[in-house]
Amino acid sequence: MKVNVEEISTVKKKVHVEIPEEDVDKEIDAFYQDLKMKAKIKGFRPGKVPRDILERHFKDYVKVEVLQKLIEESYPKALSELALSPVSHPVVDPQELEKGKPFHYHATVEIKPDIALQPYVGLKLEGKKAEAADEEVEERLKNLQNLHAQLKTIPDPRPVAKGDFVIVDYEATMDGKVLDEAKGIDFTVEVGSERFIPAFEEQLIGLKPEEEKTFDVPFAADYGYAAWAGKTISFHVKIKEIKEKVLPPLDDEFAKDLGDYPSLNELRAKLKADIQKEKDYELNRQLKDQVVEQLLKANSFEIPESLVEGQTKSLVSDTKSRLASQGMDFKALGVTEEKLEGDYKEMAEKQVRTFLILEKVATQESIAVTDEEVDGRLKEISERTRQKFEVVKRYYEKNELLPEMRAKMESDKTLDFLLQKSEITYV
Repeated sequence: MKVNVEEISTVKKKVHVEIPEEDVDKEIDAFYQDLKMKAKIKGFRPGKVPRDILERHFKDYVKVEVLQKLIEESYPKALSELALSPVSHPVVDPQELEKGKPFHYHATVEIKPDIALQPYVGLKLEGKKAEAADEEVEERLKNLQNLHAQLKTIPDPRPVAKGDFVIVDYEATMDGKVLDEAKGIDFTVEVGSERFIPAFEEQLIGLKPEEEKTFDVPFAADYGYAAWAGKTISFHVKIKEIKEKVLPPLDDEFAKDLGDYPSLNELRAKLKADIQKEKDYELNRQLKDQVVEQLLKANSFEIPESLVEGQTKSLVSDTKSRLASQGMDFKALGVTEEKLEGDYKEMAEKQVRTFLILEKVATQESIAVTDEEVDGRLKEISERTRQKFEVVKRYYEKNELLPEMRAKMESDKTLDFLLQKSEITYV
């Protein structure tokens, strides 16, 4: 077998393969011999069909099967001989297969670029250290207080006011037709929160229990739900109940109810530590972003389009899954898959470049992720999701997610290394 490679670009290669005529003939003869024992042709017993009869009936079929087998067997050997590791499926262009002649084909593939890394040790970074403030602790404490508040029906009837929680029945119509997707029974609305439809919430102010009202709400042309964008919807509502939020007192008992906190001051200390941890994490993230930006700016190279396409599809898939988990269909939002792919392509390209640079740094610095570290990450996931470690590991193995996890962990480990080797000025 003869092989050689043609360089189309730094990341695209065309592999030329020639299989000798004796190998071609041997494979064709072997196929016909096997076919002879299996073929059922009227007038001939199995194993007794003449070759010329077989060729008359199966010539095209044999060509296709032998051609495919020759490519499948020779292609991996050609890659090994040329020391190529493609990142894309080959685009194969076979020539005519004929007995008594060599068989030629070429396969176009993409490979990772050979990056000539610019200096990456001693990068100059700038970060702003922030300390958790008492005001932030009190704000976090108020959020917890709100989270554990109780809703109580108002003792004396009065009109709806901003801040009330109102239980309503509602129905919407457009052009006189009832909208099945816009009906609610015993639906709770926090008036003034703007979490539902702001104009709808505003129309409830001043109404009393058992009172009904019909009103129109115009929606902007760029409204998120395409079916309502630029339309005017008519709502009919009935106020069923008005509730007020009653906050629990901020005292030691409140802290004990939340967990293992002997006092309110202990809870404050825990919240302050959590806030500081978040700030430190954000500082670390910002510094790593600077590392990535400097690496991308210093290292220019061609990247395989197949990797960009794959990462783009992954980003689109993640977005669709996230929307689905929120009960939304991206098509209902007036967004096409092609539009999402166009929006995400630049981001995907940046992520691919970053991955390739960090992979090269990891190779040069002998940075690797051990099996024990992978198991440690799986254990964290099992604890967070409250599933058995064995169940989580089996899921990642079955769905072939471990290589992706290991690659992500290696990138993170490499970024940690680069951060340790950087010169950081804190302001």
